[in-house]
Amino acid sequence: MKRPNLLRRATERFAADPASVKNAVLVMIVITVGIVFVGGVIVWMFDRQDFPDLGSALWYTLQTVTTVGYGDHVPTTEIGRVVGASVMIVGVALIAIVTASITSVFVEAAQRRQRAGRDAQDRDSIEALHQRLDDVLARLTAIEATLTARDPGPDPTTPPEYRPASRDDD
Repeated sequence: MKRPNLLRRATERFAADPASVKNAVLVMIVITVGIVFVGGVIVWMFDRQDFPDLGSALWYTLQTVTTVGYGDHVPTTEIGRVVGASVMIVGVALIAIVTASITSVFVEAAQRRQRAGRDAQDRDSIEALHQRLDDVLARLTAIEATLTARDPGPDPTTPPEYRPASRDDD
C-alpha cells in the first residue's frame, strides 16, 4: 500500500481548509524554504563572482528572506539582484501573512468570548422572563379562583342568548 507523499498530503489539507492558520503558515514556510533554496541555486549558478559556493548563496537568500540583510554578501549582477528582490518580496509577504494569521486567531478568540457572554446573558434574561410569566400565571389563577368562589356565575361555555337574564334588583 502506497503512502501519499508529503507534498500531496499538504496540498489536500490546504484544499480541505485553506483558511486555517496552520495551513497558511505551512504554505508560507514551504514557499519560503523553496524560494531560499531555488534563489540560492540561481544566484550561485549565475553570480559565481559574488557567491563562489552554494553555502554563501543560500546564506544570502536566507538573510534576505528574513529581511535581516546583513550586507556581508551582496549580488552585483542583474540576475543576483532580481533574485534578491524576489526573495525580499517573499520575506515581507511571509511576515505579513504570519502577522495577519496571528491577529485573526486573537480576533476569533475575542469574538468567541463575546458570543459566550451574550449567550449567557440571553439565557439569564429568558430564565427571568419565564419566572415572571410563571408569577403572573400564578396570580391570574389565584384571581380566577377568588372570583369563582364569590360568584360562580354562568357557565362560560354557554352562549349568551341561553344565559339567564341578570337581575338588577339585588
